[in-house]
Amino acid sequence: MAEDNFAKVSNIGGDYLENIGGNKTVYVKNGHEIHTNKQSIQQAKGGNFSNKPKDPPKIENKILKKFLVHFRRPKDYKGEFGFDWLREEYIYPIVNVTNDNNGATINTTKPLCLDVSKLKAEYLKDVTNQINPYGITYYPSWLSIFPNTTNQQFSHGSSMHKNGVNLDLQFDEIESIINDDTEILLESSNPFLKITPNKFSISDVLGNKKKSRVINSKTINYYKLEKKVNIKCKDGVLTNHEEIKVFAKLNKQKIEVGKLMVYKNNIIPKAEIVVVNVITSANKASLRNDYQFLFKNQSFNQSLIRAEVDVDTQFDLTKLTSNTDVSTFLANCNTMKAGAIRDSFETLYNKYGKFKVTGGIDGNTNKKTYLFFTTLSAGNTLGICSVKSNVWGNLYVVFNSALLHDHTIVHECGHSLSLPHVFQTGNSAKHTFYHGYTDNYMDYTWQKGAPAPGGGFYGSADNKYKGKMYSFYKWQWDIMRGDRSLIFNY
Repeated sequence: MAEDNFAKVSNIGGDYLENIGGNKTVYVKNGHEIHTNKQSIQQAKGGNFSNKPKDPPKIENKILKKFLVHFRRPKDYKGEFGFDWLREEYIYPIVNVTNDNNGATINTTKPLCLDVSKLKAEYLKDVTNQINPYGITYYPSWLSIFPNTTNQQFSHGSSMHKNGVNLDLQFDEIESIINDDTEILLESSNPFLKITPNKFSISDVLGNKKKSRVINSKTINYYKLEKKVNIKCKDGVLTNHEEIKVFAKLNKQKIEVGKLMVYKNNIIPKAEIVVVNVITSANKASLRNDYQFLFKNQSFNQSLIRAEVDVDTQFDLTKLTSNTDVSTFLANCNTMKAGAIRDSFETLYNKYGKFKVTGGIDGNTNKKTYLFFTTLSAGNTLGICSVKSNVWGNLYVVFNSALLHDHTIVHECGHSLSLPHVFQTGNSAKHTFYHGYTDNYMDYTWQKGAPAPGGGFYGSADNKYKGKMYSFYKWQWDIMRGDRSLIFNY
């Protein structure tokens, strides 16, 4: 066979070898040669020949199975980093809603967002290179993490996420996934984004239990790989929103089947918080002792804001009773409503406070947020933020019943950083959800029920996320980062 001119040899599957090129093609199986350009089959060991040609074996081409990959936060998430995605219950009728935001009875499944089209558009905003795998509009999740840098690399870096963050991967089947040598590749063009692992086999997916969920009467089978991927930003910053692409690859087929957007982190504003214990009697209020951790590690860090307690001080009104306005307030404060107490605190502190600011706390030049906490109660009100001419102010009050409530402490500070309630309507509301159904800090811990005879509303049930409401949405990150009180040069 030396006189034959063969161009190449390739393995095409199983125990078949293929020689292609020159003046003949030869297939070999189990010691037999099958020559496609002459009438012979030769058995290598037996020396048997035949004049009857045989067809070459049929080789089945492997076709990449169809599926989508989504990034999801782990189930033990508590706000340690920013993570947001377009939840299915926000745009599909999955959750039973008892009452609308006016208290009218609904008692049927509804999308939790009142304007689904607007919300969908929101989650395509700022996305780099939108994709539509298999004709399906893909809505990427968003991640925000601090850059881990030296001071020489970036003076506002942080060690908070030096070990990266671990994310789940969710594989939604369009076709049944099989163990067919498909590889999953995770790629970023930014050298500061470190992804581990950056590739793995489809067999890793199949090693997990297949689950199913029903969306719009359609069953979706999926696999969840918990904490499968670690992502960190190291040795530099992201000057633009970056993408991490997910590809499925089988032989020469390579299709983008998922994407994660990573929020730019080259600008880290600072929120300086002045914490004031307002003393109105012999009893002093005591705020939960981990409130600084809440600010730094479980809430505003999601929007890449460095929240720091600048001053922790007291404002003892019992020592200022020689002033008529103070003595009048102390004589009436136990029967005052929340708004009146808040306004009195602001007025008195602007006048007598140790750390008062020129132009007042709610003035446009103030660069600090004031948290007043007190033993006073104000009915069912847990906390209240100042607001002037439909602009959120720079101070808020936490009343006695909420001194240990992590949700209230963060929720009211969210207002001071320009965030409305997620169930709010009107010009200040970017998106509106049903009251008490989300895990967002700016929601309430109870679902709205029917109107109460004396005003207000009954609750139809607790928010299912009560006690674990740790989320800020990506569009809320944008809003907070534009608040007038933030400091950018420090």
